[in-house]
Amino acid sequence: MSIRQDRLPLVDLHADEIEIGHYGALLDTLNVGLLEFSTDGSLLQCNRQAQTLLGEEQPCWQDENGQPLSPDEHLAMQVVHTGQPVRQRAIGLRSSNSDLINWYKASAYPVLGDDGNLRRVLLILADLSRPSDLARDARQLPTHDPLTGLFNQRYISTLLDDECRRAQRYGRPFVLALLAIDDYPGICQTDGQHAGEDAVAEVGRLLARSLREFDMVGRFGVDEFLLILPNARVNEATSVLERLRELIETTRLRGDDKALTISGGLTEYSNEDTPTLIDTVRSLLAAAQAADGNRICVNLDLF
Repeated sequence: MSIRQDRLPLVDLHADEIEIGHYGALLDTLNVGLLEFSTDGSLLQCNRQAQTLLGEEQPCWQDENGQPLSPDEHLAMQVVHTGQPVRQRAIGLRSSNSDLINWYKASAYPVLGDDGNLRRVLLILADLSRPSDLARDARQLPTHDPLTGLFNQRYISTLLDDECRRAQRYGRPFVLALLAIDDYPGICQTDGQHAGEDAVAEVGRLLARSLREFDMVGRFGVDEFLLILPNARVNEATSVLERLRELIETTRLRGDDKALTISGGLTEYSNEDTPTLIDTVRSLLAAAQAADGNRICVNLDLF
């Protein structure tokens, strides 16, 4: 599945409370509710948007046909019983003193503890009465870059901090890459600032379309993109980025026959802190650009 401009980072199966808090805050900006349930079905906490959706009174949960859900039929309890996520269900919420039903698109996901057992269930609620708002507004939200629709520098940095903590906690590998458009100042000087923006937008579109659903990509500078590739090793990530480089090389912007190329630096996490990781990929990117560009430089210390 390709990455859409309004996509959300997936909650990790072993997410801790800090990560869940970050995810809830992101969903608040997108007008999406997040509810956290314990394994007995009791509601532990929710983000601001969920509080707004639920209201002050305990709502009646209803299925797609408007029939009340029993406690065991609640999406959170379905996850408790099966251990599997429940995706894309239409759910109605009706307050106890009203006949009006508000409809939501709901998904529920398990969160596991260190021992592999179910620890929490996260329920996501998106208002079905405004299905186009998320896609239309995501480009303007503070977590997203308005030109590319990718995560902005502040939020991709937060996601990188989270990924480093997961890697330290569970020993899960991930790859970090920093890409940049070759000769971006020259593009702007020769063809104008609009041509540079077109190039940034096009590279952003190709990155979003080409990566895995759970990969994370953000605009990290004027012409730079930071990629976080979870559960990946440097060898396979190098192949992926080489294919991306070749794809972008074949791209022609409208009215321009010149090739658009990128360079990049790539490394695998090995217990560094975030600033050290960024410095590593930035130095590799600089080496790639100094070698005439259109290439990916890999951290050879990993071999």
